[in-house]
Amino acid sequence: MKKNRKFITILSLIAAASMVYAAGTISEESLGLRKTDLYSESNVKPDEGKFAAKAPGSSKRFERSYENAPPMIPHSVEGLLPITKNNNACLGCHMPNVAKSMGATPIPPSHFANFRPKTKLDASGKIIKEGKTITNTSDVKVVVHKQDKLYQGRFNCSQCHAPQADIPPAVANNFQPEFRSADAKHKSNFIDVLNEGVDIQ
Repeated sequence: MKKNRKFITILSLIAAASMVYAAGTISEESLGLRKTDLYSESNVKPDEGKFAAKAPGSSKRFERSYENAPPMIPHSVEGLLPITKNNNACLGCHMPNVAKSMGATPIPPSHFANFRPKTKLDASGKIIKEGKTITNTSDVKVVVHKQDKLYQGRFNCSQCHAPQADIPPAVANNFQPEFRSADAKHKSNFIDVLNEGVDIQ
């Protein structure tokens, strides 16, 4: 038995050495995603991507990457950035009360809610929720505290939503999302499925 293991180990080492020797004939330019000399930066340039130039309201929405994924921005963001809590041009078209008339995707209910648990620290630094000590915050079922206005924890739209550049991917991706309904391709139901799969007493 031990002889067989030694023989297999020796064969494996010979095969690995042969592969290393054969790899010596592979050019460095063919390795990795850069496709250029690994020791020089003089020819390294990022791909020049063209971002959508269409004005808001005149572009076609992208299908979400997966169910409840933040939708990507299909229009130009020139003049709309930076976004601050006091200056957010996105709200002019995407607030639910005006989105339909503007032909825009409405901000979903999840952005009008605070999901943080109402907890406090006791004198020793332990987290207390509803009179009980919490040892692991992941054990706290998420409770939705709805608000009438946009929750300021989500004022920065470009933190999750981004414009798309027309650049071929460096690595092919065959991921195909599965949506539970046709509606989910362009609409969020995140607030309804927030605790899906959570079984906490």
